Amino acid sequence: MAIVIRNSIQEFTLQLLQYIHSATKKNASCGVILAPCANITPNSLEQAKRLMSQNDASLEVQFFYDDSNQILCAVLGNGTLGSTHYASLVLKDLLQKQNLLQGQLIVSSFPGSGKPTESAIADFIQQTIQSKGSDDDIRFFTAANAATSVLIADTDDIVREFIKIRLELKGYRVYEARDGQEAYDEYFRRLPELVITELNLPILDGYQLIRSIQRDANESKVIVLTDKQPVGSMSRAYESGAADYVTKPLSISELEWKVKRLTTTH
Repeated sequence: MAIVIRNSIQEFTLQLLQYIHSATKKNASCGVILAPCANITPNSLEQAKRLMSQNDASLEVQFFYDDSNQILCAVLGNGTLGSTHYASLVLKDLLQKQNLLQGQLIVSSFPGSGKPTESAIADFIQQTIQSKGSDDDIRFFTAANAATSVLIADTDDIVREFIKIRLELKGYRVYEARDGQEAYDEYFRRLPELVITELNLPILDGYQLIRSIQRDANESKVIVLTDKQPVGSMSRAYESGAADYVTKPLSISELEWKVKRLTTTH
């Protein structure tokens, strides 16, 4: 007689898959929120479900808590990525007020963000587990393009966060750096397919960063994002190895199109 041994993540993966398949079979789409939490009680689950149902009556809300991995899971029947993201803001506020949240909320939707395969859901869960101890932020998981990664190097926190959210909504895995040295270190740690960099960076400037990337790993593409005037700086950026150039104030649609073109070509 064969004995099948499953670990806690495998059990959680199969359980979540059942919820997703049930929700997508009944509705056109399904949103999922995973949140690392401690000390979740049945009363906490009921309170969260009631709050989110009141917030958006169009969603069919189901909650369960995986005790082994300490992850709270919300499955939202009829939820798109946009409505699920909005619901995650409501859930985050509740969990923070009750001191239950232990890391980042990871948000996704199916089939919009990819097929809910066993390997994709396992990656989804692993990303949530790895977020434990991080800031109480909201991140996106997209199975369809999770392998396509982008590094953003910019000293402006608002610019980085804005681009990160927009690209994550498109399915890219995004990393951040606040200066040239951090970007250099992060690049060789992550090896992303694309780098978006400001030219005005401390420690290593954008030109030095581009040359370092092209010298040591010239398969990656680089988009320069800067408020410098194109005359002179554009030519120098291309000579350093940049593949494209976007000026500030930023047109996010232009940047998204160039990211898509370069990563698809790559």
